[in-house]
Amino acid sequence: MFIAIVAALAACSANTSKKEESKVIIENAALSQAMIDLSSVKSISTLLCQNWENKDDAEQQANSDGSGDMDMPYRSFSFFSDCTVVKNPRGEILFGKWLLNENAKTIKIKYENGKTEDYKINAIGAKDMTLTKSGEESNKLVFVADGMQEKNSTDNPFYRSNNQWRIKPTTAETDEAIKDRLKASMHFYWLFLNDNINRNSNTISFYGLPSCFNWYSGGIGVVNETKLRSNWINTFYNKEQALKAHAIMEHLIMKKYVWDSTQRNWLKQSAPILLQMQDSLK
Repeated sequence: MFIAIVAALAACSANTSKKEESKVIIENAALSQAMIDLSSVKSISTLLCQNWENKDDAEQQANSDGSGDMDMPYRSFSFFSDCTVVKNPRGEILFGKWLLNENAKTIKIKYENGKTEDYKINAIGAKDMTLTKSGEESNKLVFVADGMQEKNSTDNPFYRSNNQWRIKPTTAETDEAIKDRLKASMHFYWLFLNDNINRNSNTISFYGLPSCFNWYSGGIGVVNETKLRSNWINTFYNKEQALKAHAIMEHLIMKKYVWDSTQRNWLKQSAPILLQMQDSLK
């Protein structure tokens, strides 16, 4: 598994040292088999490939009461070993490609919208990273992570292909296309719940993620159409199509599903329901 990761990362790195680690990516027995523990990793390119959240934004969100329409910033990056990157998955999401100069400790990112960004890595470890953006060297950006990486990048809910449904369509969609968009969103949340299970997360935050769901311990609900957030509405062509999708979800949520009443972990209890809901839309 390590050989495959190194091979993929080599394509994302320029002027990288030839000294590669061997047996430094370890699988922690306490973690899910789907995850890789990065605590012993030294390679910058390998450490980079995980979910990074701006420390100040994460702390501000954790201390907030959750009110408002997602108006607080939540800067973050998810870097992947295939050279793809997702910026701000809890905000105005952007997709791009990254290139690392490991000797100079710089990252160049080119986004799909044509914009580019350059960052200097001032420091990086398994759980913390300090960057400065080109042209804003006086402003140090501190990011935090949990030091874990998925064995398969596509299992990460923030991987690009898992967020296609969040790209606003340029034309009105058919009813079938709206259903496909809903199924993709449910697949995202199934991945999101499973990802938190695999990470043994103590807390889970849905902050900034577009959704029409209410989450409960032992249940999943759909928010009233008058309380739909703009970031979910904007994943559809217009509000009319978003309300059509909402009506489909309200009908879907009323169906009977098989709940594991013996399961005490609400994440493990809810994740299978999302798969059942996806199947019922076929």
